[in-house]
Amino acid sequence: MAAYTMTQESLDQGAFYVPQFEVRIEGVGLPRDVLRDVREVSYHDDVDAIDGFQITVNNWDPDKRAYKYVGSETPESLQGSSDESVLQRLFDPCNKKVELYMGYPGKLQLMMTGIFTTLQPNFPSSGGPTLTVGALNLLHRFRGEKHTQVWENKTASQIASGFTLTNTATQTSLKVVPDSSNASQEQPIPYLIQDSQYDLDFLMSLARRHGYVLLLQEAVTNDRGQVVTPAQLYFGPSSGTGLRQATVEVGWGKSLMEFQPTLTTANQIKSVTVRGWNRDTKQVIEGKASLSDPDFNFNEDLQELLNVCDPQEEQVVNEPVFTQAQADKRARDILLNQFRDMVTASITTVGLPDLRAGRNIVITGAGSRFSGNYFITQTTHSFSSNGYTTQLNARRENQSLGGQSQ
Repeated sequence: MAAYTMTQESLDQGAFYVPQFEVRIEGVGLPRDVLRDVREVSYHDDVDAIDGFQITVNNWDPDKRAYKYVGSETPESLQGSSDESVLQRLFDPCNKKVELYMGYPGKLQLMMTGIFTTLQPNFPSSGGPTLTVGALNLLHRFRGEKHTQVWENKTASQIASGFTLTNTATQTSLKVVPDSSNASQEQPIPYLIQDSQYDLDFLMSLARRHGYVLLLQEAVTNDRGQVVTPAQLYFGPSSGTGLRQATVEVGWGKSLMEFQPTLTTANQIKSVTVRGWNRDTKQVIEGKASLSDPDFNFNEDLQELLNVCDPQEEQVVNEPVFTQAQADKRARDILLNQFRDMVTASITTVGLPDLRAGRNIVITGAGSRFSGNYFITQTTHSFSSNGYTTQLNARRENQSLGGQSQ
């Protein structure tokens, strides 16, 4: 997907004027008096964790001199039907579907669908009482039962494609969709067991082992709210075609509020050796990968810098690999994943709901070592008295930008 400049994004988002958010509980927006109590809304996601959001609201009614949501409730009021009882049950955990939208007028984007899981009232020694309500993506409810099953001579994508996570309580399901462009390059795994694990946890561990990501892609709806593409789980590399690629191009001195990149060679390695055991021939299997390999053409300028720094060798032993091709692939994955973390960045920009973990962002105007395509690993979208901002962490992992090695 081509990158949009901030000028194009500004035109599409109404010049970033009057940012808005919307919280819907069981499909209904927050009452107006509750909206006036909202102090802050923040959404966070991570490629290694389930996403969620928090709402902080004023918890004090000065007219009644009582707590609004938490603190004044009684067993009787929690069962009642008065306006006060409704407010006291509004953010009850576990039993209500909640949706968070962020963006700009006419362009609100669904950030997540989940349930409230946390109530955290604050009764300070000074200042007004507040209540912070936490919600988690519905994905966390797909840890229903642990399973044990075995696969033989299947690739990681073939194994993942056989999963459809289900939640019997909510009658919902999520199909796992592997990245098609990379599946043909995978080597079969002679033997793999899911040993009394939740399906979700097993898939996460399988993805990490192959240098992949497991990401929830929210359902896509049309203007009438009809589902065009159902929610699904992406399984594949962070550079895969199944993920949305660079969405916006931002430049230092133009559209970035803050940009703090980090280049480190301290933990870098120049080669990896993976050793396994061939059960048929009763011999050791040894797979190797090195930065000097001719097909390892990843950020040549950083590779050159790394060679000057004389990185350490890394040797991995006791890896469960059973074929030479599998050992070579595992060694390359370890080396590539380590190299991807050589350049990371903390970025803050105007609120852009399209910037999410698992997508890419293009940075310009920061020199050859820090300009380029970054894979977003974590984001925090915040509404507060300072407006709407997006803070993200990312790692640089492209080979080229504008036809030149970056």
